[in-house]
Amino acid sequence: MSELIINLQHQIDNMKKQLPTAAATEQDFKNYFAERDNILEGMLKAVSEERNVTTTELQDMKDAIKEFRSLMKNQATNMTQLTMRDIKVNLGKALYAAWNKDHRTLGELQFTPNLRNEKWNNPKDFTWNAEKGFVPTKSVLGEPLGNMATNDQYLINPMYETAIMEEAAEKSVMMNLVTHRLMTSPSIYLNERDKGGIELKWLTSYGQKIEATKSNVPTRVELKAYTLAGYVSWFDEFSDDTYYEIGDLFIKDMTEAYAIEFDRQCLIADDDPFTGAINAAKAQVHTIKSTDESKLTYLDFRAAELKIPAEERRNCKWFMNETVLNHVANIQDANGNPIWRKPGDGMPSRIDGYEVIESRLLPQLSELKADTPIAIFMNPKRIIHGDRKGIEIKRFDDTTESLEYGEQFMRFRKRDGFLVTREQANIEILKTAKSA
Repeated sequence: MSELIINLQHQIDNMKKQLPTAAATEQDFKNYFAERDNILEGMLKAVSEERNVTTTELQDMKDAIKEFRSLMKNQATNMTQLTMRDIKVNLGKALYAAWNKDHRTLGELQFTPNLRNEKWNNPKDFTWNAEKGFVPTKSVLGEPLGNMATNDQYLINPMYETAIMEEAAEKSVMMNLVTHRLMTSPSIYLNERDKGGIELKWLTSYGQKIEATKSNVPTRVELKAYTLAGYVSWFDEFSDDTYYEIGDLFIKDMTEAYAIEFDRQCLIADDDPFTGAINAAKAQVHTIKSTDESKLTYLDFRAAELKIPAEERRNCKWFMNETVLNHVANIQDANGNPIWRKPGDGMPSRIDGYEVIESRLLPQLSELKADTPIAIFMNPKRIIHGDRKGIEIKRFDDTTESLEYGEQFMRFRKRDGFLVTREQANIEILKTAKSA
C-alpha cells in the first residue's frame, strides 16, 4: 500500500477520535466542519495526483472520506451547545492540567503545545493520541512530538478563545467599534486611500481624445502584531473540585485587563508600541477659546465636526470622559437652560446628532489644563485591529514575587496589532487653548 495512503488513513482515524461533541456557539459548529471538509478535499486531491496509487486504493480512500463526512453530519445533528459555565469548567480543568503537566487532559480538551517563539503553532496541525501523545498532522503521521517534559506552553482550544474574546468585548468600549483584520503573519501591508482609486472622465463626442488621468495612488501602511503578556495569580489551594472557580477567575482577570489595554491602544497609546487616535500625527485640532473648559460652547463641537468631510462625518462619533460629558450636558444658554437636556432629563447619548462614546481613559474634566485634549471626533472603523489568533498559557513561577512571597502565576500571551489609518481630515481633536 502507498505510504501516502497509510498516512492519510492515520490522519482520518485521528480526526474521528477528535470529533467534538459540543461547541460554544452555532458558528463554531459551522467553522469546525468547514475546516475539516477542506482538509478532506485536500486529501482527495493529493491521492488523485499520486502516480503510485492504484484504482482500488483510490476508491478505498474515497469511501473512507465519504464515511467520515457522514460521521461529521451525524455529529453536527447531535452536537450540544456549551454554556458559559461549561466553558469555564473545561478551561479551569485545562489550566489545572497545564500547571501540573497533565498532557492527557490537555490533549482531550484540544489544547495544543506551542513550541515556537516567533511563529506560533497552529492548533489545527495537531491531534491527540492517548498512546502517543501530541501528534503533528503536517509532518510524518504517527510520530509524537517527543519529550514534552520541557514544554510548558499551550495554546487554548480555539473554541474557548472565541468565548473569552466575547467576554472581553462586553467590557471594552472599542472592540465592537473598530475594524478587525485576521493576521496570519507578524506584518501585513494595507492600501490607504482618502478617496476612490479611479478618476472618471466624460466623453461627450465621438472620437474625442481620452485625456490621461491620474489615479489616486494608495499609500501602503504596515500593520504589525506584537505579543502582549499578562499574569493571573495562581494559588496552591486550587484543587480538582474547583475547576469552575479556576476558569472563572482566569476569564475575569484576563478579560478585564485585556479590555482596558485594547481601549488604551485604540485611544491614547503613545507609540508603545502603537499610537492611539488622540496622538495620531496627522489628526486635525480644533482649539477652544480658553485654557480650561470655562468657555466651551456648542459652537466648538459644531466647528470641529465641520472640519471632517461630510461623507466621512456621517460615520463619526464623539469620544470623551464621562466627567466631560456631564459638563457638556450642563452647558447653559443665555436664559440659564441646559442646551442638551432639560432639568431632570438623563445624560444625552448624542451631541449635535452624533453618538457619544464614554471612556474613562480619556482626560477627565479636572485634568483639562492648557493645551489638553477634551474629546475626539472620528470614525472608529478607521482604527484597524490586527488579530493573530491564539492565546497561549504557561505555568510561570520565575518571578521576584515567587521568590520573596511564594506567589505564582499563570501567564497568558496574545498577539495583536493596532493602526490608526486615514487620520488626516478624518480625526478631529477638540483641545483647550495653549497658555499665553
